[in-house]
Amino acid sequence: MKKKLLLIVAMLVISISAISFAGSLQNKLQSKDSEKIVESNKQSKLENKEVKEEDIQKQTKPDSKNSKQSSNIKEKNNQKQIENKQTVKQQKSNGASTLTDNKKNTLESRNTIKKPNVYIIDTINNKVIYKGYVEINSKTAAEVTLKVLIENKISYRTKGTGSSIYFSSIAGLRERDYGEKSGWCYYVNGVKAPVGAGGYILKNGDILEWKYLEDGLK
Repeated sequence: MKKKLLLIVAMLVISISAISFAGSLQNKLQSKDSEKIVESNKQSKLENKEVKEEDIQKQTKPDSKNSKQSSNIKEKNNQKQIENKQTVKQQKSNGASTLTDNKKNTLESRNTIKKPNVYIIDTINNKVIYKGYVEINSKTAAEVTLKVLIENKISYRTKGTGSSIYFSSIAGLRERDYGEKSGWCYYVNGVKAPVGAGGYILKNGDILEWKYLEDGLK
């Protein structure tokens, strides 16, 4: 009987020790697993940090590129503004120079306006029928007179041709309208010409005057 009890007790002790040993072994295994999990978590955290840092670096790099691009754009805009200002200044200066040139040309043209060298005058009624400048060099008095009358649409009548041409009427004033001696006579440089208008050759500097006189024989 005692042997059986001792055997039972021994069996109990062995089973209890086996159970405790198994429990401790399980705890050790669990602790190791937990340590592995912690280490893996730490490793994953480190990897996440590294990934985040890489992302931040990647994000900051384009920002630097964008800043460079924006600075380049600003520089280009500033350069364009400077060029536009210079263009406006150049246009203003060109406009001013053009105005001054126009003024000079106007003054020069005024100064170079040629004085009248052909006159047609009604001395009886004190009326100037025509006054102007005509190219007269190497032309006869008759040629110049016809040119003036035709271009200015002044009525006229002539008698004869060539060197013997005679102007019997100009601007409606006919010979003998104011007496038997009245009519048209021409003068060159203030002197009554000794020949007909078709035979007198003019030169530069001459002044041709046609006058309707009450007495053309004087």
